[in-house]
Amino acid sequence: MFETIRKARRLAAIALERVDDYLELIRISVEIQGQSLKKRIISFVIVTLFAALSLIFLGLAIIITCWDTPYRAAAAWGVMACYALIAFVAYMGSQDKTRPASTFDTLRDEIRQDVKLMKDVV
Repeated sequence: MFETIRKARRLAAIALERVDDYLELIRISVEIQGQSLKKRIISFVIVTLFAALSLIFLGLAIIITCWDTPYRAAAAWGVMACYALIAFVAYMGSQDKTRPASTFDTLRDEIRQDVKLMKDVV
């Protein structure tokens, strides 16, 4: 009976010591996740903007180059077809992207280790 009480006290002490660590780890993980999301959104917007602008000006350059030739209509339709192909390839390529590891994996691993330790103590 006294052994069970001692084990319970040890488990309670371990749990109380780790609660602050868990809260700090959660706070840090949320900050890291937030900063990562902000950087991704900003870089995605910049890349999208300049990719769209470069494609538009490339298409215009091709059409203007072919303006005084009999291939003007073919050049315009070719530019449109290239845009559609690029959009399709970009869409298909984005479907295969894997998600980066979550920053909460560290918290989950720490909790698992502590649960294992508590099981060993009991």
